[in-house]
Amino acid sequence: MTKIMDIFAAPTKVFTSLKEKPEWVTPFIIVLVVVALGAAMTVGMTKDTIIAKQEEAMIERGMSDEQIEQALKVMSGPFMIVTSAIGAAVFIVVVLLLFSFVVNLLIPVFDGTRGFKIVFSVICFSALIKVPGALLRLILIAMTKSPFVTTSLALVVPNLAKDSFAYQLLASFDFFIIWEMILVGLGISITNEIKKQNAYVLIFLVWAVSVLIGILLGLLRGPGG
Repeated sequence: MTKIMDIFAAPTKVFTSLKEKPEWVTPFIIVLVVVALGAAMTVGMTKDTIIAKQEEAMIERGMSDEQIEQALKVMSGPFMIVTSAIGAAVFIVVVLLLFSFVVNLLIPVFDGTRGFKIVFSVICFSALIKVPGALLRLILIAMTKSPFVTTSLALVVPNLAKDSFAYQLLASFDFFIIWEMILVGLGISITNEIKKQNAYVLIFLVWAVSVLIGILLGLLRGPGG
């Protein structure tokens, strides 16, 4: 538990210990639970807004009144909360594993040494930054009763359309994610014998590519996709 707290105040100490003894289970479980609960609570607090948006999307798709009524009946129950929690949990597992795989694969290109378990440990501990981020967003959601809260650069242009490229790009620069990426870069430089500068270039390059892919996929799906 000491490492869990130290990642916020003494991350170098945490990563140095991970170099000697990689471990990932505890932070992985904490992040998984927090992300799942955060998704469930977000839906629970903003269900009416989400249902209204979904109803608009279904009408635009030309669904019949009976189909819409049946869909709204399902969404009004616990189904949407449960599926949101499960979906968020599965998504974060895939993200952590895929991010670790890509970073570990590219480390030799930046003159570092591979080691998936160590990389995964660093990424799981760094992901604990999601905990205060999730708590802050839940507070904002409780205050605004809206699921569309952000802790990113999108705050400076609140009137941009949520599905626009500009908004999605600014929203990607989430302050907690940037903090998390900085920690990953620091951790990789310590545990995988890679120059700090190279580590930051590697991590932010992978992050930037993932952001662009995510935005483009979202634009291709379109509103309500």
